Amino acid sequence: MKRTIGKPTYAIEAREYVLSLKLGAGPEDFSNLPPEQRRKKLQQKVDELNKEIQKEMDQRDAITKMKDVYIKNPQMGDPGSLDHKLIEVGQNIEKLRLEVQKFETWLTEVEGRLPVRGEQARRQSGMYEAQNTPSVNNCAQDRESPDGSYTEEQSQENELKMMATDFDDEFDDEEPLPTIGTCKALYTFEGQNEGTISIAEGEILYVIEEDKGDGWTRIRRNEDEEGYVPTSYVEVYLDKNAKDS
Repeated sequence: MKRTIGKPTYAIEAREYVLSLKLGAGPEDFSNLPPEQRRKKLQQKVDELNKEIQKEMDQRDAITKMKDVYIKNPQMGDPGSLDHKLIEVGQNIEKLRLEVQKFETWLTEVEGRLPVRGEQARRQSGMYEAQNTPSVNNCAQDRESPDGSYTEEQSQENELKMMATDFDDEFDDEEPLPTIGTCKALYTFEGQNEGTISIAEGEILYVIEEDKGDGWTRIRRNEDEEGYVPTSYVEVYLDKNAKDS
């Protein structure tokens, strides 16, 4: 069956995109990945570069020590013969630092686009524990029975259980991201990367986060299934209120 699409190159670009994912090819900034996966890749790259910088710095220290030995004991070697190595290592360190800055810039950019609900929840968890932990010991001491039938350990355990239940209730009450529109899948997409979701051609889904310029749209199928899909794979219909805001 022949299918007509508004843009002739649309289907070709989509197939090329899937091919690039399978072959492992992609841009240096990992912009072909969904936001969460991209953040992890960028962080991994920053960590790798920092390890390389540390190796170069260790090598520089070793060469410097060797040069000091040559200065104090000229019969062992010419100190000047190590100068070019020190210069080379210094240049390597500078190049690596520039690479780190580049990837950290991309990392900051993608972190600014990710939803902050998870981080807020973690902060609330830390604040909740900090505020309530001291009261556990106080309650335990006040409620310990004279005959020893109610011990401090039992009291602490019960208090911690109550805190965990209350905190779970807070998460149960957390509102999901609101729907801002719908979309129709133009092509089938196999969501194999973390944070993505698979869709079938012709499927109608809900949009919960518009493309922020990285080529990904966040959608929801039902209460338990949501994730990112390439924006070029769907036709988005935003609600009027979402467009106005």
